[in-house]
Amino acid sequence: MLDAGQALEVLLALGQRHDAGADLRVWRTAALLVAELVAGQQLLPALERDGPRLRATWRPRPVPATATRIANLSRAMPALCRAVVQYPAAAPAPRILLDHFLAAGADALVRDLAAADATMAERLARWQAEPQSPGAAWMASLVGPEAQVALQGQTAEELFQAWQEWSGPEHVAGDEVFRIAFRLEPPADPGAPWGLSYLLQAVDDPTILVPAAQIWRERGQTFYYMDRHFTQPQERLLRALAFAARLVPPIEESLHSKAPEQASLTLAQAFVFLKDAAPLLEQSGFGVLVPTWWGGAGRLKARARTQEVRPRTRKRQTNLSFEQMVNFRWELSLGDHPISREEFEQLVALKEPLVQVRGEWIVLDPQQARQALTLFDQGGEMSVAQALRMGLSGESEPLPGGVTFAGIEAEGALGEMLGNLREAHQLEELPQPKALRGELRPYQRRGFSWLHFMRHYGLGACLADDMGLGKSIQAIALLLHERATAPKGGPSLIVCPTSVTGNWQRELTRFSPTLRVLVHQGTERARGDQVATAAARQDVVITSYKLLARDREALTAINWRLAILDEAQNIKNSDTRQAQAARALRAEARIALTGTPVENRLTELWSIMAFLNPGYLGGETDFRRTYARPIERAGDQEAAERLRHLTGPFILRRLKSDPTIINDLPEKIEMKVFVPLTQEQATLYEAAVRDALEQIAVADAEGEELRRRGLVLAMLTRLKQICNHPAHFLKDGSELRGRSGKLERLSEMLEELLAANDRALIFTQFTEMGALLEQYLSQQLLTEPLFLHGGTPARERDRMVRRFQAAEGPPFFILSLKAGGVGLNLTHASHVFHFDRWWNPAVEDQATDRAFRIGQTRNVQVHKFVCGGTLEEKIDAMIEGKRALAAQVLGAGEQWLTELSTAQLRDLVALRREEISE
Repeated sequence: MLDAGQALEVLLALGQRHDAGADLRVWRTAALLVAELVAGQQLLPALERDGPRLRATWRPRPVPATATRIANLSRAMPALCRAVVQYPAAAPAPRILLDHFLAAGADALVRDLAAADATMAERLARWQAEPQSPGAAWMASLVGPEAQVALQGQTAEELFQAWQEWSGPEHVAGDEVFRIAFRLEPPADPGAPWGLSYLLQAVDDPTILVPAAQIWRERGQTFYYMDRHFTQPQERLLRALAFAARLVPPIEESLHSKAPEQASLTLAQAFVFLKDAAPLLEQSGFGVLVPTWWGGAGRLKARARTQEVRPRTRKRQTNLSFEQMVNFRWELSLGDHPISREEFEQLVALKEPLVQVRGEWIVLDPQQARQALTLFDQGGEMSVAQALRMGLSGESEPLPGGVTFAGIEAEGALGEMLGNLREAHQLEELPQPKALRGELRPYQRRGFSWLHFMRHYGLGACLADDMGLGKSIQAIALLLHERATAPKGGPSLIVCPTSVTGNWQRELTRFSPTLRVLVHQGTERARGDQVATAAARQDVVITSYKLLARDREALTAINWRLAILDEAQNIKNSDTRQAQAARALRAEARIALTGTPVENRLTELWSIMAFLNPGYLGGETDFRRTYARPIERAGDQEAAERLRHLTGPFILRRLKSDPTIINDLPEKIEMKVFVPLTQEQATLYEAAVRDALEQIAVADAEGEELRRRGLVLAMLTRLKQICNHPAHFLKDGSELRGRSGKLERLSEMLEELLAANDRALIFTQFTEMGALLEQYLSQQLLTEPLFLHGGTPARERDRMVRRFQAAEGPPFFILSLKAGGVGLNLTHASHVFHFDRWWNPAVEDQATDRAFRIGQTRNVQVHKFVCGGTLEEKIDAMIEGKRALAAQVLGAGEQWLTELSTAQLRDLVALRREEISE
């Protein structure tokens, strides 16, 4: 059993768990609301009777926005959240249960924070040393470990009564059906008084308003209105008005009437009501209706108008840099009306907080207005990065006099850039490059055009399409377009995980054979100054993140045309050597490709953006304070919206489920995933080949045909196991992480699927490898994969299928190819992984059809893993060459391989060392 503090800690530590049920997600949201209540000081210190003693507690007092979210959460609460009693009728109501959780959680969190504060510990010791002081005793019980107040008898009763008088009567603003509301109405004549009307407002439908005059006409103890009721309406209205009069003195004058319906306010009193009293009344539970212009339309605003960017040289400059400076000046407006300095000085001279300008009421605090006058004398320079931040986010540094920032009006190249960024999704599509072998799908052509659009303005761009939508071919199209439009430009750099360098090389060869490609990898790679010389002869250089960090000095000395980071989440930790090396690259334009721009923390997004557009989001410390902490810890929606406006124009995110995408996709997409062997795998592979070929040669010499076939099959099995993982071959129960190219790549791809809330089937022909995958995924991805193999009982097999097909089922299902290849309906999977190959297309297709079958509503992506440079790649090429006759020519399984001659076998299993990972 957890106490409130422990439950809160567990819920906040969960993060966005993909496998969390609906009830757990509700409670985690509630925990975030607790943190928001405490961080926003939306609490009231309270006292409760506990028999003859008192208990001190913290009660939530949410502001309207938070109160609305709490109400929405209570309505969304599933019945399972209330399944804590034997009989359903005895279950607490959702709102009661949620309110109790929020109160208990907020109280526990305040005490935990106080215990961790050294200054508060000193104060607590002083308060506990004064047990007879009511104030000290109450404070000690509010922040100390014990909630019970160390007071008894008359002293305790006097403290309780004083607290009641201070906090106001319970439900003074109303109840769960109606609440007392105030409506401020400006006069038609600027010199006339303002009216503050008294109303009843329905809590569930704020548009239902009942004037106070109708209340005074009632004679019964209960007021009925549209199936709603309000007990003792007249008495409660008077009590509420007496309470509100503390905040709005003119209300007290209206109470001299037998049936008060409204109060009259001077212009100055109306301004004080709007500025100070209205928020306090709302926090106390009252309804407040104010003129629409108070929300911002009628306030003093300032717009920054920039002038043309000064070029660094006399030559025409096509791209802007974030460091360039622009001149700007401030322009002021009242509401939607621009105003000159002379007009503004005349209004300031009136010294009125509310003024009428061209028939509209405008807020003009006299003291702030005098400060705002200084904006006419301000201006100067700002960087392009600052102008973009202000223009896209709609925010600036605080302006004098509380002036509202109204955006930027930019001229020239900056204005064109800002305008196009806001309308980037309406950009003109480019035709695909003529040199591209293959056809871009419509959404891929849009993505390629967007990358070029961002490149044109010198802006870094993040292509964040779902896995399988073809990020690489869109980048290749851009590389071809670059060479076609500016053939004399320098080389481009592609940085990717070691596990996919072979994939990139093959994709470039397949789709753009005219591009000259260099793979900067292996012990024979160029070093030092030779790197620049070798790169200058190429169109594209491919390297890995590890080598980017290791060869940083050589790679960052080159002026690259494009710097493309594939699987850009590899630089999510900004202080790693590879992230620092990536930011140090010199390039005309930068591109990040990733399906998961944010996996766990928002600082990962900052790290990627710091590579794409250095300085745009400011420093990491400021980013944490302004965005990461408010959003992650308190669920700050306003901060999240600001961040979305800032980063949205630089990120193109498309999901497979998007209507514009899903219609472009075939029903089944098959792709090869080429991965390198690790050094350990390569050593084991060559040793196994050497020993097996020696034994096969002996069997050849002795004419033992049957024994030879057995040796060939045994060799193939051992090599497959080595390609899978050294621990699979050695069977020694050793560490799994970092030793297999296949397993590392599978882990990377499954992490992306988790972020997208997708599900996958993972096939292997080895039960032992399935067990290793189950162990690894459980440890590394903190998930619970299912594992079905030949030894699984029929009843357990059916249970697994039902679990996976359930709405909240596990994300991954590992299956041995023989046990899971037929007879199953697993349509909740949209991805199929063949971790190792059966080398028979019909068998693989049959396994794939566990997901790609009637009942499947999504496109299925099939990923076939191949270790580059090994027999797996060579056999795959043989299969592809004979695929049309595969069933007849290749037969079932691997028996056809035993018919190869020893020379053919030696060529088949020979390892290409250049494919080995460093």
